[in-house]
Amino acid sequence: MEMHYRSWGDPKKPTILLLHALACHNGWWKWVAPYLEKEFYLVAPDLRGHGLSPWADSYRFEDYAMDIEKLARTFEGPYAIVGHSMGGYVGLKVASRGVCPPSALMIADMKIDSPDEELAGLHKAAQKSGRTYETLQDAVVQYKLLPPKHTAPMDRIEEIAKECYRQLEDGHWRERFDRRALAIEKVESIKLSSQISCPTWIVRANESVVMPAEGAEELTRITNGQLQEMEGACHHLPLEVPEAFATLIRSFMAKLR
Repeated sequence: MEMHYRSWGDPKKPTILLLHALACHNGWWKWVAPYLEKEFYLVAPDLRGHGLSPWADSYRFEDYAMDIEKLARTFEGPYAIVGHSMGGYVGLKVASRGVCPPSALMIADMKIDSPDEELAGLHKAAQKSGRTYETLQDAVVQYKLLPPKHTAPMDRIEEIAKECYRQLEDGHWRERFDRRALAIEKVESIKLSSQISCPTWIVRANESVVMPAEGAEELTRITNGQLQEMEGACHHLPLEVPEAFATLIRSFMAKLR
């Protein structure tokens, strides 16, 4: 599968692959990239079924990982992964497979596991068709972040929302995201983390309802990594604290060198 992606910086600089969360798109990295593009080559793909990338018949984590490996083979030299939420889990999956592993991995506010009740809710939502809207503005007004608690400015939310929808032949608007991708598999972060060997940093939003503190600490222990808490953030780090997040990414890359 050929993924759509956007990039910033010079391909001759160290490569960082930026992976977005479930039901998001690569535009979430717009506010992080300006702080890093002079030092690194940043590549932010739309995962299959997301953004401008094609829809698919399968949305296993293995599928996402193979897509990333295919993209990574086009890079010259090693590459690092910075993954937010599900993007962190996809990065973890890529690192654990060992097929085309990253030289380093930063996992930002990712789920540790997935309770059965939560999985059932996602699978039910995956079977529903998305709403249609008369205008793009109608769609943008109704757009909500999940989880809903956040500290992101409204102008950023409106900007990412505008990229979440496509216009239909009849003039109405519908989300680009393939809702079938919501039917995710069980998340097993602890199991996967024991299978990786690259340098790893765990980043947790200090007000996170997604990544519990004890889970972040356990991942850090297993990977022999480093744990960082992000102040002033609830979960959506690339939107809420992009400058501080970029500073953390820079520190991570500097420590590798």
